[in-house]
Amino acid sequence: MDKERILQELKKGAASWNNWRKRHAIGEINLDGIALDGVNFDEYDLSKVSLRNARVTRCSFKYADLILANLQYSELQNNDFSHAKLIAANLGNCDLSGSVLFLANMLTANTRNARLENIDFRGHDISGLMLRDVSLAGSNLEGQQLSRVDLSNSNLSGVNLQGADLANTLFTGANLTNADLRGATLSGAIFKSANLSGVDLNGMDLHKADFTAANLSHCDLRNANLTKTKLAGANITGAKLWKITTAGWAIANIECTYAYWDKSGKEKTIYRNHEFERIFAEAITIELRYPYRLADHELATLPIFIEHLAAVHWGTILRLKSISDVAGGALVKFVVEEVGSHNPTELKNQLQAEAERIQLAQLMLRTNTQLHLQLKEKVGAIREEFWPRLLELAADHEKDQVRNLTILFMDLKGFSKWRDDELSEKLSLFRGLVKPILKKWAAGHPNMEGDSLRVTFTNATAGLSCACMMRNVLRAAGFELRIGVELGEVAVIHNEVTDIADLEGVAVSMAARMEAAAEPGEVLVSHKVRHYAERSDLFKFTPRRVPLKKSIGVIEQGEHIECFAVEATKNLQDALV
Repeated sequence: MDKERILQELKKGAASWNNWRKRHAIGEINLDGIALDGVNFDEYDLSKVSLRNARVTRCSFKYADLILANLQYSELQNNDFSHAKLIAANLGNCDLSGSVLFLANMLTANTRNARLENIDFRGHDISGLMLRDVSLAGSNLEGQQLSRVDLSNSNLSGVNLQGADLANTLFTGANLTNADLRGATLSGAIFKSANLSGVDLNGMDLHKADFTAANLSHCDLRNANLTKTKLAGANITGAKLWKITTAGWAIANIECTYAYWDKSGKEKTIYRNHEFERIFAEAITIELRYPYRLADHELATLPIFIEHLAAVHWGTILRLKSISDVAGGALVKFVVEEVGSHNPTELKNQLQAEAERIQLAQLMLRTNTQLHLQLKEKVGAIREEFWPRLLELAADHEKDQVRNLTILFMDLKGFSKWRDDELSEKLSLFRGLVKPILKKWAAGHPNMEGDSLRVTFTNATAGLSCACMMRNVLRAAGFELRIGVELGEVAVIHNEVTDIADLEGVAVSMAARMEAAAEPGEVLVSHKVRHYAERSDLFKFTPRRVPLKKSIGVIEQGEHIECFAVEATKNLQDALV
């Protein structure tokens, strides 16, 4: 039957059309490619009708029957499908943007590659639809139950997902820019390679969510729970990270050139390549499984094992974490405490591969009786013959290493005004007071020139505790001082003049600049130091904006830098008494 005859019957109204369809068993009705605008199809029986490549706009299909209708590749914008039956309809690659689907029944409808943009889905359960590769841009999905639904490669830009249940939902490759996720459940959701640039995730529970290779640039993650969250290869440049929870997060190869750790999200902290990962990643752990309990020679060679791993990766520091019995044998764990200038992810893979190579040699030693006996004879002599040489080598290896250290610079006020007859006495008192404090907090690489002091620490909390104790003790003795503290990469080099280890790096220079900018009696620290030390609740940090007295890098003399003045809390004050 030709389209003209069918269109004439359509124009007679729903009752006439429906009766006509019952009288004429004509099979599938073909209306492919037709163009209709503003037509009323309320309560029409359009089941099994083919409307492929049609252009139907501003029409009303209220309570219409579109079961098994074929609407592929059609333009169906701004129509009203309220209460319509779209059961098993083929909506593949069609455009329903701007249409009303209130209480429409779309059970088992094919929506692959469909455009369902700017549609209000409130009161409509879309969890049973095929939503992979679908565009829902600008639509209202508030309160939808979409747990475990596959939304891979879908366009969800500007979508309202407030209060939606998205636990374990699949968003791989999806575009969620400007999406509203406030109050949504996101734990366990998978956002691999998804684009969430600029999305507000403030206070969200992202526990065990997977953001591998996702774009989270400029996201608001303040107060977010990132416990066991996967962020490997993700881009978080420009993100706001105040008070995030990071226990067990995975950030291998994460990309971050700058971020904001302050409450207001305005104070930028800049990071060099891989620096964010080196500072904030969980400690690298190397695991070795032995098929039996460890033999005596394997235990005896573990220290040499660790020394070897560190020696082949300059700048790293490893320690033995644990030896435990497991089913079928033993498990040895090494932890990397300092990654130096290495890419942490690459370092872990290289260390694991090297450890497994050496382990094979250890295991082969069990079957080599002669070599085993020789080793046992030599073990007793290791301390006298080999260990001193290792210590000497360790000093040599320290040269030109790059480490992440906390740097403390201190300077006494009024040194140049001291009289000659009191200079020696005051300096002797100053050094006598400082020496036991440095020993207490395990300060490294001490360097004292006149009334100034420079030392390093392996962690920020120890550095600030030492700074606060020195300030308390020296003030009580009548000294006025200024202190600057920074954390970052430091190159340990050999000073040809003094013939002792010396330090180089931007972190060293910045600590010196902050010391020079501090007021008498003030301890100034950077964002990085505050981030690490504030977890201990031992310090109070007050934002300060100070001018540089000397240029550093791209920051010119006179420009202001953002830093923090530090005071000890009551917990630390009690501990320092």
